[in-house]
Order: sequence, then structure tokens, then C-alpha cells
Amino acid sequence: MAANHSSLGLEASLSTVEQLLDDVSSALLAGEPLVLEAASTSLRQAMVDMARVVPAATGLKSLDANMRLRLAKISLTLTQQRESLIRRAVVVDRTLVTVLPQAQSLATYSGGVKAAAYRGGSARIYAAVAT
Repeated sequence: MAANHSSLGLEASLSTVEQLLDDVSSALLAGEPLVLEAASTSLRQAMVDMARVVPAATGLKSLDANMRLRLAKISLTLTQQRESLIRRAVVVDRTLVTVLPQAQSLATYSGGVKAAAYRGGSARIYAAVAT
């Protein structure tokens, strides 16, 4: 009876994880960062919950072929999603560099940005020190 209960719990966990993987994939394709964050957080928790259900003593060897296949598919999908996120991060970084170029580095004691900030603010006393 305990094995059957564990099997039902694992079945429910697998179904939840598979649905959340689909949600993460959809959010990735749609380019919706807030939806992606929510789906990823839910997926992370579902994966933790599923790990608790897998029998620790016997591990994956005790599972039937269908469940092992589903777990393998989940693993593959997670790998693909991770790679997609890495590619998207590179694209975003490159776009940000194009839109917001890096400020030129100034010499250490030149009257740079900090000195200009002090001149207009309430801390005028520091303006002489900064320049």
C-alpha cells in the first residue's frame, strides 16, 4: 500500500512538473519576464516536492519504465530551457551595451562625475575636495 501511495504521489508530482515546464517554455517564447519568474519559482518548488516523493532507498531503479522515461524527458527539457535562458541573457546583455554604452573611465583625480554631483547638491563643502 505504501508503494502504491508513493507511486500516486510521484505521478501527481510528475504531472505538476510537466505542466510547469510547459508554462516556463511558454513564458520563454513570449518573452514575459514576470510570468517567467513566477513559473520558474513554481517549477523550482515542484521539483523540490517531487524529489521528496521519489523513494530514497531504492531510487530510480524501483520506478517503472514509463516514469523513468518521463523523468528523462523532464531532465532534457530543463537542460534545453537552461540553454535558452543563457542565450537570452547574452542577447539582453549585448542589447544593453548597445543602448546604454559604458561610461568612459576617468583619471583618478580628474574633476569627474562625482565632483559635478557635489557642486549642485547640498554637500557643497565637499566640492572643493572632489576637484
